[in-house]
Amino acid sequence: CAAVLTAGAILDAGRSRSGPLDRGIDNWIIARLRTHQHGAFQITNLGNPTPMIALTIIIVLACLTVRRVNGAVLTVAAVLVANFLTEVVLKPVVHETIGHPGVLSYPSGHTTSVFTLVAVVAVLLVAPPRPRMPAWLRLIVVLLAVAVGVTVAICLIAIQFHYFTDTVGGVCVATGTVLGIALLLDGNRPRAFLGRWKFRSDGQA
Repeated sequence: CAAVLTAGAILDAGRSRSGPLDRGIDNWIIARLRTHQHGAFQITNLGNPTPMIALTIIIVLACLTVRRVNGAVLTVAAVLVANFLTEVVLKPVVHETIGHPGVLSYPSGHTTSVFTLVAVVAVLLVAPPRPRMPAWLRLIVVLLAVAVGVTVAICLIAIQFHYFTDTVGGVCVATGTVLGIALLLDGNRPRAFLGRWKFRSDGQA
């Protein structure tokens, strides 16, 4: 994730138009969804703050309901850190713009937000508490979540809010952040601290 994110940042740094890698993919998507602009715009709203906050709360409450405080901590921390990295750190540093007037676009904030929750769901379903969901059902849930994330990313390109590499960067920030925080939560000290709570805390985030 770090390598792909860095490569994208180098390619996109300071530019205000699509590069060779973006141009072919962007034009292909825009051409095929040209008559579905309104629908595409509505889909991208899923990445707005209000829906993301609501979904985050739902996941946190679900974790607490099954006494899985480490999952709740993972969800909140990943959402905050991923969005901080995207909006406060990376966008100003890379300073790629899109549109007129230009707005900072790398990495995509909408894609980061959506894929952060997608990655959280995937991690939580690796080893859910009992009673466990069947493996095939967990796989379907994760695939559906990924499909939603990919659809949002495609629609962002279709309405020309982002370039292709912006969405890839957002996926990398989200995935890397979630996995990194999950790894930290699986350390001995975090496990010991979370173990003081009357919730499930067995080191599986």
